[in-house]
Amino acid sequence: MELYERNYVLVRLLAPGLKGLGEGVHCSSPGDLLPLELSGIVHDRYTTTFNLTYRFDTTTQSTGHRAEREPDLNIRLYHDARTCEVMSGLLPGCSSEPRRVRDLNEGWRLNRFLERWLGYCLRQGHGFGRTHQPEPVDAHPLGDRVCP
Repeated sequence: MELYERNYVLVRLLAPGLKGLGEGVHCSSPGDLLPLELSGIVHDRYTTTFNLTYRFDTTTQSTGHRAEREPDLNIRLYHDARTCEVMSGLLPGCSSEPRRVRDLNEGWRLNRFLERWLGYCLRQGHGFGRTHQPEPVDAHPLGDRVCP
């Protein structure tokens, strides 16, 4: 359980105003770093569920299409229990599918990745609502939501 508690603390450091963030896409892009995107926020009585990803703004040479999001994690924060877990996710080189609740190895792998990634994002200076309220990003004309 310690891992889930650490992830809760790290998410709260990354987005201390998470409970106050509304719908839309919120972007953190300190300096010339790759933008971090927080979206799909759903607030319930005891939980907040959201998506956290990098959104690559480049096109692939072979297909000409926009690159995918990686990593792309669906995260649930339990405010009453002060824990946080990955509900589903896409890690680099892996497929995206819901984590099986009873699959401890998959749960450990995704949540350990989240811990390491959140620490990295914090060290890079990413944050939502620490010094300023991030502006929601409008939808891209082609339907994709992207950070500026």
